[in-house]
Order: sequence, then structure tokens, then C-alpha cells
Amino acid sequence: MRNEMQEFYQNKYNENERMQRQPLEFFRCKEIISRYIDSDNMEIADIGGATGAFSFWLAQMGHNVHLLDYTPLHIEQAKEKGKELNAALSSYTLGDARQIPYSNDTFDIVLEMGPLYHLQNERDRIQCLSEARRTLKNGGTIICEAISRYANLFEGFRHNLIEDDRFVDILNENLESGNHSPGDTPYFTTAFFHTPEILVEELKQAGFCDISIIAVEGFGFSLDVDSVFSDPHKKKLLLKYIKETESNPDLIGISGHFMAVGKKIGDNL
Repeated sequence: MRNEMQEFYQNKYNENERMQRQPLEFFRCKEIISRYIDSDNMEIADIGGATGAFSFWLAQMGHNVHLLDYTPLHIEQAKEKGKELNAALSSYTLGDARQIPYSNDTFDIVLEMGPLYHLQNERDRIQCLSEARRTLKNGGTIICEAISRYANLFEGFRHNLIEDDRFVDILNENLESGNHSPGDTPYFTTAFFHTPEILVEELKQAGFCDISIIAVEGFGFSLDVDSVFSDPHKKKLLLKYIKETESNPDLIGISGHFMAVGKKIGDNL
């Protein structure tokens, strides 16, 4: 599965600048992450950080950011981006989120904005989270993003993908098990789509405390965001109401992505 994912990002899909192509997701993720930036010059690990969209944003704020990703192309592109932005990161590492090469008790914040939705095996996801916890300082924060179990349900109808019987088969698997297995179709690579309850339980099993779930796009996931963002008044209202409803359990599942935030507090395992 990991080789399929690496092949997808290495040769089939341009991850570079994806966040710029998803302005609502990018804005909301940065807004949420910013709530946990409580001092200058923090030590931050961006695990599975692709080409560094969040890494460089944080580095330009003055933080020491270490980027790790599984795809060689992403690391190469991140290094090039650092030159373009004149904002080199503290390190660029090709590696696996389940075995991160950092010392214990190193980071104030660990971001995992991608690894959890590329690991179909629960043990792998918990290992990924446990590694993040190991490298966090006591009192440190994990911030991770998951794809909603229902994301493809919305996408399938919005983009008329349900006309393809192969997509419908994939969708049925998504809804039943959370697994996304595209086979030889052109759809998104092998993945796992979470429910909020599953994500909270996985963080608990990895030893995290004070866990909260926050919708990223919220109800905005079902809208024509480009159209809304082109109108400053509508954009302001959209962001206002997404933020006001971001923790409403009745609405979290309709968001394309949601984030979990947890704390490392002592030897809580």
C-alpha cells in the first residue's frame, strides 16, 4: 500500500501547491493551527508534510520546522521551494511516519496533516500517532488531519462521479469500512476515511489527552467555494459560520476533513 501511495504522488498527482488550490481547507487549517502557536521560536515537526505548505508558513513566522515525507519528489520540491522563498527549514527528511528519526521529547508541536489517511491498518495509524507522542515534549501538542468517511459521497454527486460504476463500488467500500482502494482507476490513491469517533479513539490508544475534534471546511465543503470567496461579504460570513459550528457533532461529518488536537501529558500510556 505504501508503494502505491508513493507511486501516486511521485508520478501521477501534483501535490505541490495543492493547498493553494484548496483555499478554504488551507485557510482553516492555518487558522486552527495558529491557536496552538503560543510562543516564538517553537520546535515543530511536520510529519507527512508533502512539499511544505505548512512548514514554510510556520518557518516564515520564525519557528524551527522539521519536514518529513515519504515521497522523494516532495522532499526535492520542498528544497526548491525553500530556495525560492529564502526560507530554509531546519531539516528535510525522507522517511516513514511510523518510524520517525527524531529524538524523544523534542517538539512543542507535531503536525500530521496527511499520514493518518494513507494508513488503512489501524495498528499502523496508532504507531504513527505513538511516534508523534514519543517525540513531543511533555505538554506538547499533536495536530492531525483526517478525511471524513463521507467525503467521497459529497464529491461523487458534486462532480457526477457516480456515473462511473467503478466509483460507486469504491464509494460503497468507503462507507462500509472507511477503506479507499482505487485499484487501477484514476481516483485518489489508497487511503482510509475516518469518523470523528474513530480518530478520537486512536489518539486515546496512542496516549493523548484533552482531545478535541474540529471540522475544517465544515458545511462549506458542499459549496462552490470559489464563487463564495469571490464575494468578500459572503466569504466573511462563510468563515464566521464555519468557525461557529466547527465543533458541532451534528455537522462535523459533513466536512471533507476534520482535525484532532491532543496533548502529551506525562506518562499517560
